[in-house]
Amino acid sequence: MTEKVTGRDRGDGATRKSLLQQIHADFPGNGCDAQRARLQAAMREAGWVTTTEARLYLEIMNPAQRICELRDQGEQIDTAWTAEPSEAGRAPHRMARYVLIPKQAGGIDPEVAGLLVLAAVAGLLLVGVA
Repeated sequence: MTEKVTGRDRGDGATRKSLLQQIHADFPGNGCDAQRARLQAAMREAGWVTTTEARLYLEIMNPAQRICELRDQGEQIDTAWTAEPSEAGRAPHRMARYVLIPKQAGGIDPEVAGLLVLAAVAGLLLVGVA
């Protein structure tokens, strides 16, 4: 019996393939919005997604572009480079593996925190001068 981390199996092999295929079914269409939604869901639910997986199972022909768009929308996505065999079974190719960095719940953006500290110091300086 396997433990499920989410509502779907996050395992490798056939179960990983079926997870990605189910994500594809959940977000139909070939528009950019649907492709970004599939890619985001795949990274969140499967932990990561490779360029080949995005093309084969999520029907995203240019995953790097969709990743750029997600980053422009504020998502933090790490790119790890791996060597994976091709679908033809030949020598491994260098390929991107994309990982969605979870947002901190209830946390303050580092830039906002820096501004708050700066404002507090400025306030102390003004109080000391007056």
